Amino acid sequence: MKEVMALSEQWMSEQWIDILLAPERDRLTVAEVCRRHGISRKTFYVYLARFRTEGADGLAPRSRRPKNSPARTAGEIESLVVQIRDAQPRWGARRIHNELVRRAVVGVPAVSTVHAILRRRGRLPEKVTG
Repeated sequence: MKEVMALSEQWMSEQWIDILLAPERDRLTVAEVCRRHGISRKTFYVYLARFRTEGADGLAPRSRRPKNSPARTAGEIESLVVQIRDAQPRWGARRIHNELVRRAVVGVPAVSTVHAILRRRGRLPEKVTG
């Protein structure tokens, strides 16, 4: 699988090199090159800067995931939510939220957040569509 990913990244890098060299090679404006390839001029210049500073390695796809999530619920609270759910499997997000309030837990998340924690941790049944 890694080989396939490496090949696709290499192909993407080659595509970007072709796009970045097109203005000089084909005597086109940057705007025309961007129009032909369906990208913005801003994106063109971002990739051009990466190519100039990092070479072809800078053209590889990058993760868009944030480096941190400061607003994410603390791990201790998530664990407590899961612990309560495991002890009371019939309780939903609202009842677990109320239990956290009753226990005077600091930083009680919203009911929707409790629901998201339960879903993320695999404590809710799959959605039935139909």
